[in-house]
Amino acid sequence: MKNKLFLYTMLSAVLFISCNSSGNGEYDTRAIESLDKLTETIGNMESLSYTVESYIVNEKGDETSKLSDVYLKGANKMFIENESNKGNKNFWYNGEKFAYFLFGKNEYDILDAPNNILKLIDSINSKYGIYFPAADFLYPTLTDDMINNYDQILYFGDENVDDVDCISLEASNEENIVQIWIEKESNLPHKMVIVSKSNENKYYEAVYSNWRINPKLPDVMFEFQAPSGSKQVKFQPKN
Repeated sequence: MKNKLFLYTMLSAVLFISCNSSGNGEYDTRAIESLDKLTETIGNMESLSYTVESYIVNEKGDETSKLSDVYLKGANKMFIENESNKGNKNFWYNGEKFAYFLFGKNEYDILDAPNNILKLIDSINSKYGIYFPAADFLYPTLTDDMINNYDQILYFGDENVDDVDCISLEASNEENIVQIWIEKESNLPHKMVIVSKSNENKYYEAVYSNWRINPKLPDVMFEFQAPSGSKQVKFQPKN
């Protein structure tokens, strides 16, 4: 049996999405069907690559802009290139080890890792606070998670965004409003915006592009080799 991508969702562990909704809210069946199609489309892929351009403002008003190229293969291989206004860094994951390289400091570390992408993202984010770009739509229970986390999920119909024909959705709870645009032709995400109701500083925006379905990705892409002259520095858990 060929490995499928097991995909991870929700910025709840990374940004500021609440998980307090009971699920007894207003849910447009068209919006739910659109989320189901997105999840099914991604979940059936054996490999995947895409680009994410993101802009994040935290509760203190600090801004981060990032351009990320993400490559996933099966359930246990991932490579990410990140260019950011706060420094460039790459991630490698081969199913056994997770490596992290900081270009500005010429530093790296290598950690033992769980045996699938979902567990890896969860554990690394929980312990070290590292955000994996566009992990938002990669969990097979996306629709259920959205229903459990939000009191309202609405369908706003067709909308052209950046010359791409999309379906527009909006989810909300007491803390946040989330807007999602899904490409009509491919059923893949095109854009997401999260606005906080409780803190005017908090903001998240991501635009997804360059989707490649089932590209041929060599295993060597997911293997880390420390550059000459670099030094290994132990990962520091988040406060």
